[in-house]
Amino acid sequence: MVGTDMSAAERARLQYAHDLLLEAGPMPELPSQLEEPVKPPSADIIPYFPRRRYAAASVAAAALIAVAFGAGYLAGQSGGNGNGFDAVRKVRMHGTARAQNALASVQIGNRDDTGNWPMLIKLSSLHTLAAGAYYELWLTKNGKPTAPCGAFRADEGTTSVTLTVSYMLKDFDGWVVTEQDAGQQEPGPVLLTT
Repeated sequence: MVGTDMSAAERARLQYAHDLLLEAGPMPELPSQLEEPVKPPSADIIPYFPRRRYAAASVAAAALIAVAFGAGYLAGQSGGNGNGFDAVRKVRMHGTARAQNALASVQIGNRDDTGNWPMLIKLSSLHTLAAGAYYELWLTKNGKPTAPCGAFRADEGTTSVTLTVSYMLKDFDGWVVTEQDAGQQEPGPVLLTT
């Protein structure tokens, strides 16, 4: 330790540390048994949920799914649909080339005392329209949209819409759903048909 860049107290502290290192001597050699890392012993794995319990749980889950499916099917086959609407006729619709995956059904109720037909239309897989655009349900004559039944909006999931019309349904030969732009008066492109 040569130089004048440190104080006497700092020099004395460093000298003391140096003397202690010399007194301790060299570090011992590493024992040969520690030269290779030791692997931990393998543990016995005890399953938390034994295989036969997996099988039993799978069978129970399958049974619950079957019961739920059966209950849903029976509920769907009854005359009502669970919300007080009793259908006397059901018309199925399918998508056209413009909406190939779209499906719909029109449930028609009993004509009321004033001559109106209540309808419940359920639609699925229609795309969400731009602001101002909407869908329209029409009755057709000779396959052409003739009498509008009501406008609605839908999303890509399932949509249910209740409508009422006063037309004599026997005067028409089918149903279509069209896509209408805001302010459009004529029937737009047909997306669903019977």
